[in-house]
Amino acid sequence: MAIYDYLPKYHQIEANNLKALQPGFVVAQMPFKANDDLLKAKFNIVGSTDTTVQNKVANGHIVSISKDGLCTAAEDSVLFITYNDPLVTFGPRNHYAFYATNLDEEHVRAVQLIPGDEWMSDIDYFAQESGSYVYPGAANLVGRVVKVDAANDGLGQSDDWFEMNELPDGTPAFHYVFLG
Repeated sequence: MAIYDYLPKYHQIEANNLKALQPGFVVAQMPFKANDDLLKAKFNIVGSTDTTVQNKVANGHIVSISKDGLCTAAEDSVLFITYNDPLVTFGPRNHYAFYATNLDEEHVRAVQLIPGDEWMSDIDYFAQESGSYVYPGAANLVGRVVKVDAANDGLGQSDDWFEMNELPDGTPAFHYVFLG
């Protein structure tokens, strides 16, 4: 067992088609709203149940902008996805699960979602527990973000690309498409 096996692993994203990154659109780079639910460890560290607020934010969170900074996705707001370029200088090659943005050193980069954007993430935005969504703001994503898989009728059957169900490092993941 290597030393990096003892490090926390953070949620990650595979940006398949985020249109705002292509032409170099200006993206929001600002602080997070203090004590926002998305800052809780359990939403950033894989497998954590810790509800304390931390100073690291994983890639792949869907957020809105408020006067207080980036925050949990709000109803009828413009949506962004957190995506700072990971720089991992140790451990297995291409293992981005060891990366999260340290809020003490930099602000999170939030890329605006544009209809048709596609990505994979190990975050299940629509997971439910006791009939309620677990992910903060998930109710505000319904009808705007769609989880796609090969078993779906329609979109998921149009291309075998949707049969992929893991990130490059082998982490199980979900396909998402932003509808608007």
